Amino acid sequence: EYLLSLQMEVCFSPFDAAGRSRIAQLTSRSNQFNLTTRRYDEAAIALWEQNANAFTLQVRLTDRFGDNGMISVVICKLNDDVWDIDTWLMSCRVLNRRVEEAVLDTIVANARVRGASRLLGHYIPTDRNSLVKDHYRKLGFTLQSSSYEQEMWVLELAGYIPKKPPMQCLYSRNLIGY
Repeated sequence: EYLLSLQMEVCFSPFDAAGRSRIAQLTSRSNQFNLTTRRYDEAAIALWEQNANAFTLQVRLTDRFGDNGMISVVICKLNDDVWDIDTWLMSCRVLNRRVEEAVLDTIVANARVRGASRLLGHYIPTDRNSLVKDHYRKLGFTLQSSSYEQEMWVLELAGYIPKKPPMQCLYSRNLIGY
């Protein structure tokens, strides 16, 4: 009930020139909710925008209290029927709002339409991102491999049931959702 009372609206769009600076800033500064802590400057973000073998998301959130701005960034590398999540980060100020479920629903819907059968997710532990150690497990991924340096998680799309968290989701330019 509380989440519904927030009247959240989440807007999904691919990377673009208007968001490029903020996307680069988030990849450079986000540490706690950043699964790989990969850093990309504006030039690298521009390359991701143009990459035909990539799926990108910038996610914005508004609620009854106002505009939270861009709160999440996702980059997936497209490898045949597998989408490899290179980068997934979120702002800590929206934790416990289930926005990550809406993000995953959006990734899965778009991956399925493009013929993917699975997602691969990486968790590269740092001294600052232990907050997201169980992120993929909580979302239904299965641990595929683990080492001191990295965990690899997999989600088979055939069995995925959308989470449909309590928020309105809006999609732009060639994106679909559940």
